[in-house]
Amino acid sequence: MTNALAARIPDRSRPAALTIIKGLHTAVFASVAACIGLFVWDGIRQRAGHRAGHRATIALGIALAETAVYASNNQVCPLTPLAEQLGAEHGSVADIYLPDWLSRRIPLLGGTALLLGIALRLRALGRSQRNVGGRR
Repeated sequence: MTNALAARIPDRSRPAALTIIKGLHTAVFASVAACIGLFVWDGIRQRAGHRAGHRATIALGIALAETAVYASNNQVCPLTPLAEQLGAEHGSVADIYLPDWLSRRIPLLGGTALLLGIALRLRALGRSQRNVGGRR
């Protein structure tokens, strides 16, 4: 799919297109990382209220959607091959902006944080249910 898109971009426009792709890639990466961080933070705070629940659900949905895209694409973001076809030596955000030791561990760290957030959220929901049940 990315081959067809890259072929349509004229050679003279490739540097600008690559800059746009890198910027978009970075924005998506930072957004998903922020969603995971927010989800974990809400779990740490043990807030199970209505507003926190909506925010946590949205953050979890975004993180899980990105996980599904990443996993279904052989653990490569779809923008990575496009960036490489446009001339980037390495199209991965991790390879471009982060130290190698950290970039190799992003799936492990992100996945662990996401699982921690899910466990904390379930714990908060369990406490909330016990509190509601105790008031009856």
